[in-house]
Amino acid sequence: MQVGPGPRSKFFYGWTIVLVGAILTFLGTGFYSYSRGVFLPSLAEELAAGSRFAIAMGFSIAAVTSAVLAPFLGKVLDSFSPRKVILIGIAIVSISYLLLAVCQTLWQFYLIIGIGMGTGMSCMGNLAWHRTIISWFDHWRGRAIALGVLGASLAGVVMPPLVTAMVAEIGWRSSFAIFAIIVMSLLTPLVYYLLKDRPEEIGEVRDGKAYRSKLTDIRASSESEDRLWHWREMLRTPAFWSIGMMFGAMGCVYSATMLHLFGHLKDIDLSGSEAAYVLSITALFAALGKPAVGWMADALGARITIWIALIVHVIGLLLFSFGSGFVMSLIAGGIYGFGYAGMSPLRSFSLSVAIGNRSFGAANGVLRLVELPLVISASPLAGYIYDTTGSYRIAFLILAGLMLVCCIGPFFIKAGGARQRALNSSPA
Repeated sequence: MQVGPGPRSKFFYGWTIVLVGAILTFLGTGFYSYSRGVFLPSLAEELAAGSRFAIAMGFSIAAVTSAVLAPFLGKVLDSFSPRKVILIGIAIVSISYLLLAVCQTLWQFYLIIGIGMGTGMSCMGNLAWHRTIISWFDHWRGRAIALGVLGASLAGVVMPPLVTAMVAEIGWRSSFAIFAIIVMSLLTPLVYYLLKDRPEEIGEVRDGKAYRSKLTDIRASSESEDRLWHWREMLRTPAFWSIGMMFGAMGCVYSATMLHLFGHLKDIDLSGSEAAYVLSITALFAALGKPAVGWMADALGARITIWIALIVHVIGLLLFSFGSGFVMSLIAGGIYGFGYAGMSPLRSFSLSVAIGNRSFGAANGVLRLVELPLVISASPLAGYIYDTTGSYRIAFLILAGLMLVCCIGPFFIKAGGARQRALNSSPA
């Protein structure tokens, strides 16, 4: 790969792409992920006769829809425009929020969440904009992804107390209607005018011409990045299955915890406002942890960083299981938040190291199917355990055990980042 001539601006437009991703996750993924636990008790009482299991099933249906669409969307994103796909997703998500505001029955909820939100979030979520960031970054990939997903964690800081107050003041239906207006009116112009699919559109290269011109040998990296993979080759790669199992497990822990944590905290006698503050602290430490995770991934590689994330997960979940009181819940939330800070950036980082840039979208899509059985099982299981025992303790212990098992996974993946480049450049 040769770096062509052209102006060498001190500012690399790729960081604008990261900013767009951060805002997209704040208003998109953040609304969806960090508010649903607040809505859960109201939705269960009004639509499912109090059953949290029944409502959790709706989000599992959404995960199935997303996973089924993901391989097709991944191939589209590799060869088409992620920007256009994201704009379609924004429209679908906005319509789904409006439909939730007038939803009357459980089966309507399943259709709206399972089909509408499952499709919309697939189009505007991480599958699409991670594809864009991978196209813009190579050597700074870890921190670029981490800063991009920072928006979701910042939404987690703001959303729980805000949505708790909104639901108390105007009801859950009006709150969903406000979500629809905000997503459509703010994200559409942002993505339309600022998001660029690939650096070549504006005469740039990955990492920027100014940075690339300083590198002496990037040919080996480019050959690996430009390899075209068939899905059968992916499925024969141990690293691919390892990534799917590790991050499918992290995803199921995250979805179950974010959906049920608010209810768990109220069950141990925290007030609604205290429970919301715990969720905010969880998201705050996730936000603070993301830049650290991005730096560790670039400097130390994926293996060490993933091990750290898994162990911190376990500690946080154990504290949720056995802790009580507001202060202990805040401590557990902070620890758990730092643990899942690396979930999204490390997933994309390790997958891009294993597969490269050219087939990243397709690999990301196929990986969703590998992760699906884990992702769809945890939220309903936690709801069933609660409905049966009246407590989430057993559910949290199961999730902690799953994270311990996942510690086997990093042995099967490449380190990536500076650590991998040093290994590749060392004499045989």
